[in-house]
Amino acid sequence: MSAAVAAAKPAESADALVRKEVARVLKGPVAERMSSLIPPLANHPDPFKTVMESPELFDACLKLFRLKRDAFNDFLVDGDGNVVTDDDVRLKCGRSVNQVIGMAVRQGMRSYAEIFFGDPVTPPKDGPPPPKPAAPKAPPKGWYKMIDIAKLGGKFRDHHGNDKPLPKAQTNAGRFYASIKDALDYEWQVRFFPIYVQIPAHVFTKLGAGITRMDTEERLYRLGHLAMADINKAESVIKNPVLFREMIDNNVLASATVSHLGEAGFQEVHGALANLSPQQKWDVLANKETAKRLYEDKRITKQDIEALGEYLHMLNEFALDAIFDLKLSRDQMQMFMKTAEQNLGEKLFIALFGPIQEIVPDDQDEQQKLRKYQQFTQSSLRSLVTAVKQLDDNLRRTGGEDGIGECLATVCRTRRPDLEKELKKLMPAMLA
Repeated sequence: MSAAVAAAKPAESADALVRKEVARVLKGPVAERMSSLIPPLANHPDPFKTVMESPELFDACLKLFRLKRDAFNDFLVDGDGNVVTDDDVRLKCGRSVNQVIGMAVRQGMRSYAEIFFGDPVTPPKDGPPPPKPAAPKAPPKGWYKMIDIAKLGGKFRDHHGNDKPLPKAQTNAGRFYASIKDALDYEWQVRFFPIYVQIPAHVFTKLGAGITRMDTEERLYRLGHLAMADINKAESVIKNPVLFREMIDNNVLASATVSHLGEAGFQEVHGALANLSPQQKWDVLANKETAKRLYEDKRITKQDIEALGEYLHMLNEFALDAIFDLKLSRDQMQMFMKTAEQNLGEKLFIALFGPIQEIVPDDQDEQQKLRKYQQFTQSSLRSLVTAVKQLDDNLRRTGGEDGIGECLATVCRTRRPDLEKELKKLMPAMLA
């Protein structure tokens, strides 16, 4: 009888065999190699399980792999035995590095969900239930500078409601993992496992990658404060289900802007951004105050939007005003941004031109520091633009031909040391 059952059992698919082989290599040889590089891991009977159950340790292992990739070269070979350096190229095991990392991230989320919810993703069909796992450890200090994860979870529940009562034959970990697994792919998502488990499963079912593509604390904070009404209204404004899904998958934060703009405004701004990739386009629309100006400020034309497209996802509304106060031509607009970026340096450029920080700390002293910092950056930007305009006007009156770009470069280079010194002094801890 058993032989007949075995004979009737269908053969495993090629895909299943590949996944089995990848799992074998990760749990065995790769875990052993990690243990040799992280000596404390060698003291655990199952290093792979230990890593999968700790986002902190998992994150450290992923960073170690990137730092000491050469130590894993014997696993990173193609079918001919050649070392593969491109993370999207298929390895001998049948998956690329990025695909293997995605598989590991999903396994890590599964393991952490079981610890957090205290029950297995897949309950045993027969026999006693497995022992309840230990409670999860708190995220390491410094992982989240800006947000309180319990409060953020409360915001998601306030805006989206709690999960319905658990169906029979399903566990809390199982329901949660089923809702999130198809939206996990990237190693940076590991740091957000302790936040993900705070979000009701039905929110992942609706938004999926809309949540797991939020790659910063600030974005997750904004998402937690985004009303479901804005998402629903955005859906009615966009009308096209495919386009709505594109927004969700790329940057659901654009919902707030879309719902504010309405049909006419959305059509105009969306049309002007047609030359950008979907991710760039929705990132621009997620930059709410600036995106609103693109429609509401009558000085700004479709051609202006196209000229500034590369920077609109991160320009704050004051920087946008400054550009139009200078009455720059379209050819000058992109040159102006590139010149400022090159001569101020990335950190100072973002501080002056980049998005305004929306997260307000609970501590009143920190709130005051943030306000002072933001007041300084905004006044510094206005002062910089005024100085550029004055220098350009003076040069024109005296017959000089350096142009606005050279004027900007001169002002930026001259002011950069003092601005950097002052910003370092004023910067709140949450932004440091």
